[in-house]
Amino acid sequence: MEKDDRFQIGEVAEQTNTSVDTIRYYEKLGLFEKPIRSEGGFRLYPKEFIEKLRFIKKAQSLGLTLKEIEQIICCSKEGLNPCCNLVRKLFTAKIEEFGSKIKELQKMKKGLEMLLSEWVSPKEAKKHSYAVCPQIERELKKRRR
Repeated sequence: MEKDDRFQIGEVAEQTNTSVDTIRYYEKLGLFEKPIRSEGGFRLYPKEFIEKLRFIKKAQSLGLTLKEIEQIICCSKEGLNPCCNLVRKLFTAKIEEFGSKIKELQKMKKGLEMLLSEWVSPKEAKKHSYAVCPQIERELKKRRR
């Protein structure tokens, strides 16, 4: 590989829209092999590194964690079949996880809508004692009764 086929960390960051600190962090986690160093001590990354970094960002955009991504990277060394099986398993689990989170968020949304529909005017709020905000605390006071 010629010197022109390698990129310094700033170039990698720019090409992948990733911060230098993030690249160093991923390297520290072991998601990448240590890059070679120039005579001046600069990290020099091959083009494949940029592709792998783009893969990581795409996987994160699908909701995968760095630990899950690391599993995929390790599994990919065993071939496509085991790797694809693992990704299917992870995607299935993510879909279930997202379903649960969506239900939880919908419940929170309904709770907020209810609070907005029963808004307490400042005039009415002054008739009672609240620690901070009547819009949040009034629900707590109803439950204590």
